Amino acid sequence: VLTYHHIDDTTPDSTSITPAQFDTQLEFISTQGFRVWPLSRITEALQQGDAVPENVVGLSFDDAYASVFSHAHPRLQARGWPYTVFVSTDAIDAGQAGVMTWPQLRQLAQEGVEIGNHSQSHAHLVVRLPGETSGQWRQRVTADIRTAQQRLLTETGKPPVLFAYPYGEYTSELAGIIDSLGLTGFGQHSGAIGRHSDFSALPRFPIGGNYATLERLATSLQTRPLYVVADPPGPMVLSAAQSADRPALQISIEPGDYDLRALACYASGQGKMSLTQLSKPGVFRIQPRSALGVGRSKYNCTAPHSSRAGIYYWWSYLLMKPHEDGRWYRG
Repeated sequence: VLTYHHIDDTTPDSTSITPAQFDTQLEFISTQGFRVWPLSRITEALQQGDAVPENVVGLSFDDAYASVFSHAHPRLQARGWPYTVFVSTDAIDAGQAGVMTWPQLRQLAQEGVEIGNHSQSHAHLVVRLPGETSGQWRQRVTADIRTAQQRLLTETGKPPVLFAYPYGEYTSELAGIIDSLGLTGFGQHSGAIGRHSDFSALPRFPIGGNYATLERLATSLQTRPLYVVADPPGPMVLSAAQSADRPALQISIEPGDYDLRALACYASGQGKMSLTQLSKPGVFRIQPRSALGVGRSKYNCTAPHSSRAGIYYWWSYLLMKPHEDGRWYRG
């Protein structure tokens, strides 16, 4: 599953891909024989145990930016390709600059575009407010998501079945809320999805900025899900006191069609991590070589296919770290 934000050459590079780049990517997806399915069709088939061809790709767009309506939609409509737009409803209600309007979103929905829930507020949902208890946090966040759900139903006539976490941030507690509401959740950590994936927090490959190259796209489209059991289980939220820590994980990987002798793990902005094979086969200890930066970090582990060149199995683990004074980071 691929996720985009802006399709524009005037918006922030880190979350943008130009219309020309988008054209090139769509043509590559087509000429390489990939099939584009709606996200809900992919997730439903996998959850029900139905066969899904290995060359299926899903397309998604977070934040309902106006450039998706003006640049992406005509191109995808011309190809007859489905896609999903994840909408934060407060931004639309406020008429925020640079995002779609309700009439535009209604038009997309009428033309078959899937509209997903991206929360009401687009806040850092994992963060508790000052003095807020666990129960109060749960009540506030649940109300935020339910309010967006109702707004989207009212405006488009269809209840969303998919949810994308703002900023890709989630915890096991937040994922539990999404699951309890009957929604399928998507993050922004990289990787492919399969029938054994966690459907409350599925990975997607972000496409934008340094990750907007055709080489990156080709790699993303050729991945397979690597199923890993991590100890401690993720995602991990570090405390302010852990600002200098290098969090280590023990990961367990069952045998599969991959070569674990070539397993490699990477930490955001650091390159390869320290990787130690433990006494039991398929069990490793991984640790970054230096302290993680403030904000969102990922541990990504990949293993090449045992016999098919260019295909990698991929797993991603999300970590979040506030400033040393405990303030949450921006954006």
